[in-house]
Amino acid sequence: FTLFSKGKIIRSKSFKIGTVRLLNNKKSENKVLFSKVQSWIEENTRDYRRISLIGSGGNINKIFKMSGRDIGKPISYIYLNAQYQFLKKMSYQERISELGLNPDRADVIVPATKIYLSAMKWSGARKIYVPKIGLSDGIIKSLYFNKL
Repeated sequence: FTLFSKGKIIRSKSFKIGTVRLLNNKKSENKVLFSKVQSWIEENTRDYRRISLIGSGGNINKIFKMSGRDIGKPISYIYLNAQYQFLKKMSYQERISELGLNPDRADVIVPATKIYLSAMKWSGARKIYVPKIGLSDGIIKSLYFNKL
């Protein structure tokens, strides 16, 4: 998680809270992880207004594609929550057969959506942007332009 304000990094922290971990951990372990992330986000965003998230990765990209939104337009908290409720009700097999998700995406998309929703809730963000460029693409682009 990285907090930006006026184009500068204010705070950044990594947590061991990936979707595979969430699937494999006991519920009590996940509760502790979520509590740590919640505390960090709330503490570091309380002095900011008008917060928006930027999401990167395969799961949020898939949700964005499913939304039919134009590139550059954000996904709202309300839409993301509706998608989460919809996906959560489906079985793993239904997410593959009815939504056409790849097997390696069908199991992790639900916990991934929960992570994004939680981050939005704790920060007060009402929207999340999903840039077309991926994280690794952004790093390569940054390295390239900083070397010239």
